[in-house]
Amino acid sequence: MSDDFDEIISEFLTEAEESLDKIDPLFVEIEKKGYDKDLLNEIFRIMHTIKGAAGFLGFQQVVDVAHSAENVLKKLRDGEITFTKELIDVILHSVDMLRILLEHIKLKDGEQEDISSLLKDLDALLTDGQEACEVHCQTIETESTVENTTEQASVSGEIVEKICHVNETKEKVQPERRESQQTLRVDVSKLDKVMDLTGEVVLVRNRLLNIVSYLELKYSDDPFVHNLFETVSFLDLVTSDMQIAVMKMRMQPIKKVFGKFPRLVRDISGSLGKEVNLKISGEDTEVDKSVIEHIGDPLVHIIRNSIDHGIEPMDDRRLKGKDEKGLIEIMAYQKGNQIVIEVRDDGKGIDLNKVKEKAISKGLITLEEAGRMSENEIINLIFQPGFSTVDVATELSGRGVGMDVVKTNISRLNGYVEVNTKKGEGTCFKIIIPLTLAIIQVLMVGAGKAQYAIPLTNIEETLKISKKDITGVAGTNVINIRGRVLPIYELSLITGINGSNDDPYRYVVVVSIGEVKFCLALDELLGQEEIVIKNIDGLQTDSSYVLGATITGEGKVVLILDPAGISRYKLGLIKN
Repeated sequence: MSDDFDEIISEFLTEAEESLDKIDPLFVEIEKKGYDKDLLNEIFRIMHTIKGAAGFLGFQQVVDVAHSAENVLKKLRDGEITFTKELIDVILHSVDMLRILLEHIKLKDGEQEDISSLLKDLDALLTDGQEACEVHCQTIETESTVENTTEQASVSGEIVEKICHVNETKEKVQPERRESQQTLRVDVSKLDKVMDLTGEVVLVRNRLLNIVSYLELKYSDDPFVHNLFETVSFLDLVTSDMQIAVMKMRMQPIKKVFGKFPRLVRDISGSLGKEVNLKISGEDTEVDKSVIEHIGDPLVHIIRNSIDHGIEPMDDRRLKGKDEKGLIEIMAYQKGNQIVIEVRDDGKGIDLNKVKEKAISKGLITLEEAGRMSENEIINLIFQPGFSTVDVATELSGRGVGMDVVKTNISRLNGYVEVNTKKGEGTCFKIIIPLTLAIIQVLMVGAGKAQYAIPLTNIEETLKISKKDITGVAGTNVINIRGRVLPIYELSLITGINGSNDDPYRYVVVVSIGEVKFCLALDELLGQEEIVIKNIDGLQTDSSYVLGATITGEGKVVLILDPAGISRYKLGLIKN
């Protein structure tokens, strides 16, 4: 019975957390639209359901907070108390407290929170509107009591049935759920295990394809080799289908992350005395589970930075002829096998001169280097650890860690960030990340005495050139490709694994990282391959040109290069 009860508690926690995540955006919407009975009813039902389930399971503090919040919501819904910003603040604080209490239940730490002041604040809200029409109140109260009693009995009865008749309930309820919802809760660790095993199958598949290709060349007339080739070809198709199926299992709509931002924008703008509208689009775009886990913090820092540094105070906006209310737009969309997330604001933009001055004063660059830097290189200085244009640190900014966190977390996702800004008009942060982080398409190359893998998403084209085509400009080697002059770097010099190559011709890979393009000079192009990324313990991905490693069809361990890291390295932002 203990295991069954733990399962019920786990299900309660999952459903309660999902329900609370729905409340924040609903309240922000109400605050913008004004009184809306339908939205208030939905919030009321969520709070009432949490209270009922928590009461039966014996989580008294959850019951106390939810009950007091429910009382306020009922009077607010029935028009008995006034709808104010302060009231919403207190309700949202109660939602925050419920999240903390649920976390204690999840950790089983037995800790209790001091909820007395919160309960007093909630009770104080009930004093408004006490002299409302008694007849109306009695009618509403009678109807609500009947509804609440029925709902409470339903919640309690459902849990009792689960506890007393778990096995019988599973047999009876699950088929009905399969027919109506077609969903099943699966522990994330199990999905991760399936993904890891799928990756291993892909590696074995690659090895088999390599062996069969060799056998077919050597024993082309052998019927057994022909049968083996057909079998491995079928295995290749099945493996690819399995890959796609497993990846789809891990995909989640990005609204799970975006849903937290209306509350975030509301709280930050309110604390700064600004008014900011938030527009969200593309929240149904699906991304890998691991992206959901890591993209939240970078977006929070970017949004906070946009409100604090980008959006001007209302008086300044009025003088500039702008709407007093600032605007932040967040959009997500899929582009090929990449996910793009844009965060735009209509603020004052980034002052490039101020960025240069701060970078020089902090010793990040010299005055001479600043004079040679392009606009894009100057903007990228904001991602340096410890960099900030604010002279005095506040609770929101000025410590120089926000944009550094953005770069670090996006690098861990094998992605990169582009920043476009126009003074007086606003800034756009564009995050580009792979659709999936586990299995990718790469180009296998040789340089010096080693073999490397370069993600295909970053490769624009490949060329074969003469060494005479390489010229020097301002201390940098460049080549002219159909009128475009691009810098070219020897990959073997970057990695430090040199070799001797007397061939007068060189292979070149043209790499594209957003608007930044450059070339890598190589010894060999070994072909495309689908590979599994393996993490390297101790590797600092945010300060390296290596994403990880993989095992080839020949059984060799090969490093996977990070083109974005190479770009930062060549700009002098990473020291080799």
